[in-house]
Amino acid sequence: MIFLNQRLLEKSINLNRKLDGDLYLIKRIRQYVLLRLDSALSEGKARYDYSVITVEHVLPQNPSEGSTWLRWFPNEEERIQYVHRIGNLALLSRNKNSEAQNYDFDKKKEKYFASKKGICPFVLTTQVLQKSEWTLEVIKQRQEDCLQSLIKIWRL
Repeated sequence: MIFLNQRLLEKSINLNRKLDGDLYLIKRIRQYVLLRLDSALSEGKARYDYSVITVEHVLPQNPSEGSTWLRWFPNEEERIQYVHRIGNLALLSRNKNSEAQNYDFDKKKEKYFASKKGICPFVLTTQVLQKSEWTLEVIKQRQEDCLQSLIKIWRL
């Protein structure tokens, strides 16, 4: 029994590390984790009609020269440290993802939000739309909020 509890604890710690790290780089689970989180945040009411759902970086992986992103994230090491983390990720349909590109935050929000019904079907993406800026502090707070939600969902 002690051995089993130790193994469960080790697995939980390992999963927490993965969730708090560069989740985007773990292709096998990133979309599943985000969809599970989105479903929980929508209280199970989320229904997706898209044949292809993609994961989008809010802060782009390669921000354009002269962009607001580089002003908000002047330290390249910090930018790289947070770009692939869950706090910087959103869900989009493939069509919307191709529209979002590396635009500045305001234009990206406009592209996320634009839809036939005028709303975004993903709670995680709607959270992004509610922000006026996308700074390091915003990503850190969202990272913590997402982790706490996942810990609660999976009882980690």
